[in-house]
Amino acid sequence: MSSELVREATDATEAAPEAREEGPLEAGDQVLLVLEDGKTFLIRLAPGRRHSTHRGAIDHNDLIGRPWGSRLRTLSGREVLALRPTWLDRMMKVHRRTNIMYPKDVAQLLAGLDIGPGSRVVEIGCGSGAMSQALARAISPGGRLYSYDRRPEFLDLAASNCIASGVADVIEFRSREPEDPLEPRVDAVFCDIPEPWVELPVIFDALRGSGRFAAGVPTYNQVERLAAALHGQGFAMVETVEILIREILARPGRTRPAHRMIGHTQLLTSAVKAYPLPPPEEGAEEVTVDTDAATGSESDDTLESAGIDGEAGSGEPEAADRADHADHADTAGESGALSESSTDPPATNP
Repeated sequence: MSSELVREATDATEAAPEAREEGPLEAGDQVLLVLEDGKTFLIRLAPGRRHSTHRGAIDHNDLIGRPWGSRLRTLSGREVLALRPTWLDRMMKVHRRTNIMYPKDVAQLLAGLDIGPGSRVVEIGCGSGAMSQALARAISPGGRLYSYDRRPEFLDLAASNCIASGVADVIEFRSREPEDPLEPRVDAVFCDIPEPWVELPVIFDALRGSGRFAAGVPTYNQVERLAAALHGQGFAMVETVEILIREILARPGRTRPAHRMIGHTQLLTSAVKAYPLPPPEEGAEEVTVDTDAATGSESDDTLESAGIDGEAGSGEPEAADRADHADHADTAGESGALSESSTDPPATNP
């Protein structure tokens, strides 16, 4: 990334602070415009400028001086709401050249990374800088984000978006080739590249003991390979989840799920760095484990002494049990037929 952009990142963060709690809208403020149909636009106020929408134009001068949360009308007479943007609004409205993480996935990843103010975090693959913003906010104040990418155009774009969002002061954008060393002794590493398993050896070296790792990949083939590589590298508590969100249309007397939902986006994998067991000391006796005692299982002799057939659990069910199963199957078939006759259409995934 160019040195000019690095200097601009530091200066612009001071020039674009977090939105003020009090006071009217002023030139330079970022404002979220919400139209009647729910469409939103993120703009930065500048005297004399005009923003055009499909519901009419809005003069910036009409917004400057109004309190946050004001309602006004476009030049076409349509209602518009002027709100203070959340960090999710800023993240989703970044200028992008790559896909970005959805808020539902970001929240799970931040929880899996277990980061907070003062944390030192590595990001491999900054893309358009949307996740960089989320990570930077999570570790502020006092933290540091080291964001790596091999493509200079992505580094510049991510830096520009983070400058606009006001979080660039805690981020160092760095150019890096795959498998190059990372910033050492960090608390967490987030990976957003197509082949994260390639980076696991250097990630393991960069993490502190008990440091957290997280990555998002879109396909099952990728997540299978990643999980296997994490186990092979010595990571512990390897877990993969998928987050699905379905909106509920809450209306008096006719509340129901929305037909459309945010379905598959990313498969999210997390893990923790754990050191291997030390080798046994010379001359130490080998410890044997009584598997029956460890699992709490009872021997066949014990079961027989209690009058219980030890093989009963593996045999065919008795006649009464089989009859119960048949009745249950008939009931399930009837309920299935009723379900199919429902008049509500099924939810669909866009």
